Amino acid sequence: MKMPDTKIKYSKSFDYSKIDRGITWRKVTANQRKKDSIWLSKETNKFSCPICFSNNNKKVVEIYAFNYVQCQKCTHVYIDQIPSLEIINSFYRKKNSDINKSPGDDLINTDDFHNRVKNICIPKIEFVLQSIKKQKPKWVDIGCGIGDLVYAASQLGCDAIGYDVDNREIEHGKNFGSNISLNEITRENASSLIGDADVVSLISVLEHLPNPTELLGIISNNIKPTAKIVIEVPRFESISSAINIAFPDLISRHMLPPNHIMLFTEDSFDRLLKNVNLKKRTVWYYGMDINELFGTVLFINNSVPETFTNKIISLLNDMQNVIDKNKFCDEMLVIVDKL
Repeated sequence: MKMPDTKIKYSKSFDYSKIDRGITWRKVTANQRKKDSIWLSKETNKFSCPICFSNNNKKVVEIYAFNYVQCQKCTHVYIDQIPSLEIINSFYRKKNSDINKSPGDDLINTDDFHNRVKNICIPKIEFVLQSIKKQKPKWVDIGCGIGDLVYAASQLGCDAIGYDVDNREIEHGKNFGSNISLNEITRENASSLIGDADVVSLISVLEHLPNPTELLGIISNNIKPTAKIVIEVPRFESISSAINIAFPDLISRHMLPPNHIMLFTEDSFDRLLKNVNLKKRTVWYYGMDINELFGTVLFINNSVPETFTNKIISLLNDMQNVIDKNKFCDEMLVIVDKL
């Protein structure tokens, strides 16, 4: 049977004035992330390509004591030495006093919950619902963080629930009424947690995992045939990557080790899906590359007049649209089917 062609959508407007991620945030965050990365790099283990498991790679850039390399077999980009799973778990849960900033800190301490729901999550939920055409679908969000996506899905009529391993983020999201709980998807509990789901989402999750194939395989094996998997991942083939490579000491997002253990290329993402009997049906290309570009420029020279920066902000969406349509954006949201 001939499979349907992949549908593609480009670009997503965003109100940059609604997020508190300005130059001060960049400077503080880059400094904190650098200190954490150097500390986390002291005890690491060799890491093969997490997609094809090859050790044939080529160095791309060193960032904060970690080397990003590109697999010469499947093109995937990843750090070639990673901390132990115990240290990574401590990092995410901020259980070590040596950690300056865990990945969840901005979600808890900086970002406004309802602004995230409105500006970031609602458009993603609407995009997926247009594809599945089902009334009140059961939506399970894995790695839900503070539950902003779960909250948005509930607001748009879904029967939504989310799971995460960071209790700080779970408690924060519950304060806003999000239906989330502390849990980790395993082979043993997957059937009971996602077996009846119409949608299972992994939004900015796979790039944090040493073995994304394992989790995606568990999900693929335990969802019903008609269920959709929604995945958002960072793209290596992007303007943001080029900027990070050019200015490796000024990084606060994207190529940020060991928070982002890996970044995906089109080829490596397709191979990951093929490994677990999945195929992409719809892809939405978007990103914050233009914000990354001008944010880095202003980071270097903070004497740029405010009138100039305000004019730039008003043009960011138009400029990002050009990047997105040429597939040089730093994110993609993919709706996936079982084969």
